[in-house]
Amino acid sequence: MRIDQRQQRVVACALLPVLAIWQANGLYLPALAQGGMHLFWMADLCEWVVLPAALLWLLARAASLRPRHYGLAAPAMDWRFLAWRALAVFVTAGLAFLVARNLAWTLLRPPASSWPLAQMFPGGLAGAAARAYAAFSAGLVESIFFIGLPWLLYASYRPRPSQQWFVLAVSAIFASTHWEQGGHLVVAAFFAHLVLCAWFIRWETLWPVALGHSMVDLASFA
Repeated sequence: MRIDQRQQRVVACALLPVLAIWQANGLYLPALAQGGMHLFWMADLCEWVVLPAALLWLLARAASLRPRHYGLAAPAMDWRFLAWRALAVFVTAGLAFLVARNLAWTLLRPPASSWPLAQMFPGGLAGAAARAYAAFSAGLVESIFFIGLPWLLYASYRPRPSQQWFVLAVSAIFASTHWEQGGHLVVAAFFAHLVLCAWFIRWETLWPVALGHSMVDLASFA
């Protein structure tokens, strides 16, 4: 769909704080982690739940843009078909992530200063719950703010939007938000996101993309 100029401005205003905070979180999250695990997860909850919910509420109230407008319409397909599509996303994006990460690791050798997120997960059932929360919140939020909303804005702004340019640009931006985890994960995130965007362009829905993305994250957190 196409949106008018006022709606475009609202979408841009919703994207800017996410882009800024996702770039900066590599600075403040490790610092907060030094203060304890509870402080870290409170900040994480604000970043991955409170802020996105507030911005999506803003889109609905100020621009009449709801989930169906940025790729999250109620699924019309059979749930089994949706599951197979999510599995396809998981396999293809997961392979892209794994191959790119391993090759980049060999070439770049991440510095000792790169911050491992895995150290913040507790043990036992609490750790399993934390991993599930982190994976599914990331899969949904990143699909909305790094695929669905940018495509809505770009496709409305350009009379003939270039799918190839869009996929490359948003994948580069998405990858750059992983800088604190080392260059190998920046490369891996870029190639995995290329695959995620390609599936979205093909299907024009975020549901299998978000689910498959969440599965990739869950496997990487394991």
